[in-house]
Amino acid sequence: MQSTASIATDEYERRMANLRNQLAADDIDAIVIWARGGGTVERFANVQYLCGHYPFFPIIRDVPGAWADRGYAALVVTHDSAVLCSDDRFSEPRAVTDHRALDVGNGETLGDLIASVLAGKRRRIAVCGTDTMTARQFDHLEKAVAPVGDGELVIVDDLVERLRSVKSPGEIAMLEQAGAIADASFRAALDVLRAGAREADVVAALVAEATRSDAVVANAFVATFGDEADGLPDGAPTWSQRVLRPGDLFTVDFSGAYRGYFFDLARSRVIDRAPTDAQASAFALAQDSVNAAVAAAVPGATVSDVAEAADELLRAQDYDFAGAEFQAGGHGLGLGFEAPWIRTGDPRPIEVGMTLALERFVIRDGTGATFERNIVVTEDGPRDLHPVIDIWSEN
Repeated sequence: MQSTASIATDEYERRMANLRNQLAADDIDAIVIWARGGGTVERFANVQYLCGHYPFFPIIRDVPGAWADRGYAALVVTHDSAVLCSDDRFSEPRAVTDHRALDVGNGETLGDLIASVLAGKRRRIAVCGTDTMTARQFDHLEKAVAPVGDGELVIVDDLVERLRSVKSPGEIAMLEQAGAIADASFRAALDVLRAGAREADVVAALVAEATRSDAVVANAFVATFGDEADGLPDGAPTWSQRVLRPGDLFTVDFSGAYRGYFFDLARSRVIDRAPTDAQASAFALAQDSVNAAVAAAVPGATVSDVAEAADELLRAQDYDFAGAEFQAGGHGLGLGFEAPWIRTGDPRPIEVGMTLALERFVIRDGTGATFERNIVVTEDGPRDLHPVIDIWSEN
C-alpha cells in the first residue's frame, strides 16, 4: 500500500516558529526537549514534530564502554538557534541550525552544550518531556543550568503537545494513510476470524498486513468473552493461544503508526453465530455512545460537550463508569495518543484540524464489546480519517 503523504521542510520551519512564539509568550529564553525512541510507541513525538528526527535505537541504560543512553535525543531551541543532539549520526533533521552526534546522557557533554548554545540567554530555561528522562539525566540537566546564577529551570511537559493538537493538511494525509492501513489490516484479520482460529492467529493477520504496508504496530489488546473465555488480558502478550469457539465475542483494540502518525481502532465480532441479546446490547451501547461523541465533535463545541454526549447516553443505560476500563471517552491522535483527553469538565474548544480517537468498551451481563473511530474535525463537522470496516456485521 503505497502513499505519497509526507511533511514538507517548510512545515517544520513553521512549527519551529510557532514554538518560538510560544516561548516568547511564556517568557522562556530556551527550551530543552527530550525524546526517547527505540520502541513502537516510545516518547519521540515532540522532537519528531519539530524537526523530523526519530531516535530509533532501543533504549539501553548507560553501560560505560558499551552504551551511553542509546535511543534518546535532545532538541535545544532558543529564539535564534535549534540544536539536535542524538547518537544517530545518519539522521537528516529539518529546521535545525546544528546536528551534533553525541550521547545526550553524558553530564559533561550536556553541560557543554547548554553553555555554548544558551550563552547569554540562560535566564529562564524550560524542559519538555521529563517523562522520557531518567532521574540521572534530569540531574545532569539541573547541574548544567545551575551555574547560570539567577537562572530558572521550569517543566513544561505539555507545551509542544498543545502545538501539535491542530493538524496540518500534510499531517491529516499521514493519518488518513494510517487509517487505510488499519482498514486493510482488519479486512485481513476477518479472513481468519472464525471458530478454530486462535486469538494469536487473528493478531498475526493484523500485524502482517500492517507490516506489509510500512506501519509499525503498537498494541493489539485482545479480549474474548464466552463460556470458556477469560475476558480482559492480564500481562504480555495481550492475546493468547486460546481457540475461538462459536458464539464467543472477540474484541481487539489495534493501534500502530505510519511514519510516526497513528491509527487506533477497536472492533468486536461474534464468532460464527448471531449475537445474543446481551452481546448485541453491549455492542450497541459501545457503538452508539461513540457515534454520539463523534456527532458532537463540531467546531465551537468543547471537549466536555463531546464527552457529555456519550456519557448522557451511557447513563441512560446504567453504564458502570466506576468500573470502566478507560476513564475517558477517547483522546487526541497524531504522533501518539495525546491531548485532549475526552472528559467532562474540560472547556477546551474543539477546533478545525483536531484529530480524535473516540472509543468505548462496555462490559456487562457477562460479556463485553468495544468500538472506536478516528476522526478529523472539519469546517463542515467531523468525518472519519478513513472509513474502516466494522467487522461486527460484515459477512
